Amino acid sequence: MARIAIMVLRVAVLFNLITGIIFWTGNAAPLQVVHILLGIIAVLSLWTLGILQGMRGGSFGLALATFVVGFLLALVGLFQKNWLPEPNANHWIIQVIHLVLGLAAIGLGERVAGLYRRLTAKSASA
Repeated sequence: MARIAIMVLRVAVLFNLITGIIFWTGNAAPLQVVHILLGIIAVLSLWTLGILQGMRGGSFGLALATFVVGFLLALVGLFQKNWLPEPNANHWIIQVIHLVLGLAAIGLGERVAGLYRRLTAKSASA
């Protein structure tokens, strides 16, 4: 299950990074719905990884971090049009925050998946 969750997270974040960059160039508006759906899937995958490693006896702090980062990523992503709307010259600030949260999500997901693998290997050898 964790292997599937990390692969889904990787693919979703990669696609969303690509489409996000294309959005910044002013193109790919039709892909916005796909971007949002894959963003939600990425957040759910991150949360799944956090829960799985927590259930294996992993770090509560890491599990909590997956939920905080995932929630903030979704919150900023879904409502960024309402904060500093796009005609505003400072909208890029919200976009950069969203990008940083997306990168944090993949980094955190990789960290949590690695911890899950180590915990699983340790319990299998015991």
